[in-house]
Formats: sequence, C-alpha cells, structure tokens
Amino acid sequence: MGGETDKSRDRIRSLFRERGIACTAQRELVARTLLEMGSHVGADELHRRLARRKPRVALATVYRTLQLLKDNGLIAERHFGERWRRYENLSPDHHDHLVCLGCGAVIEFREPLIEELQEKVARRHGFKAERHRLELYGYCRDCAREGRMSSRGVPANREQAAVGRHGAPVTQEVPR
Repeated sequence: MGGETDKSRDRIRSLFRERGIACTAQRELVARTLLEMGSHVGADELHRRLARRKPRVALATVYRTLQLLKDNGLIAERHFGERWRRYENLSPDHHDHLVCLGCGAVIEFREPLIEELQEKVARRHGFKAERHRLELYGYCRDCAREGRMSSRGVPANREQAAVGRHGAPVTQEVPR
C-alpha cells in the first residue's frame, strides 16, 4: 500500500478509536473510500465504487456506516433538494454550494464578501450566528448553454445526478 493509503487508514482507525467505534474491515473500507471520493457522495454511488473492491460490502452496511460516521460527527449529511442524501467530509474550511438543477452537479465555493455581509446582517439584528448554509440552485454553464433546463428542477435520475449530465464529477470547486 502507498503512503497516502496508509495515512488514510491510520486516520480512520484513529478517528474510530477516539469515538469508541469498532473498526471492522468493512467500516474502514467504506470510510476510506468515502474520503477518496471526496464530497457530495451518495450512498448508492459509494456502494457502486465499493462493488469493485474486496471484501464485498452490502448496501445496508454502507448506509449503517454512513449513519454511524454522521452520528459521530465525522461526516455531514446534505440534502440538495433531492430525494436522496449526499455526504461530505467535515472540514474546518467553510464553503457554500451551487447546485445545478439540470445535471445535479454540486459546486463548492468560498466567497469572503458573502461571509462578511452575513456577519454584518446578523450584527445589525443583534443576532449571534453559530452557523449557516448557503445553497444557490440554478443551472451550470453547460446545462444553460445547451438549454437543458428542467421545469421540475430535479435531475432525471440518480445516475445522472451522481456523475452529472456531461460526465463531469458531481463535485467541483470554484477557485477563489
């Protein structure tokens, strides 16, 4: 195994140990694969990736492990107006999301001006904000250019939402 894989495995085992979670081979594999895949991963998409590996991991095990990781504060569950959930690693770096209603792509972005404005609004109202979430729903450049805007605003199917209409990864990061 390579150095990155060893580091990932050690990190997962350490997190599990800190939280008192039994570290089975299947749980470790689910967690490591989720870390490798990045953010905004659905359980079905994760299960498809795991199906190529051994030991085999049942879809129920994927769901139980995701719930366990969420309950222990290791990942966050996100709903982007869909009927299914996506998961992302918790990061100390706050980010917001652009969600394409055409292909299901989720684009992360960071914008200091938006953060400053939200803090200003909270202060003006004497409000002490602990956290916030900003999600902008619309159409990515490709979907808008191709005129593929749905009146329902929901990707046609899960497969489409998992990889995006154009075969692009679901998660992209917008540079600052």
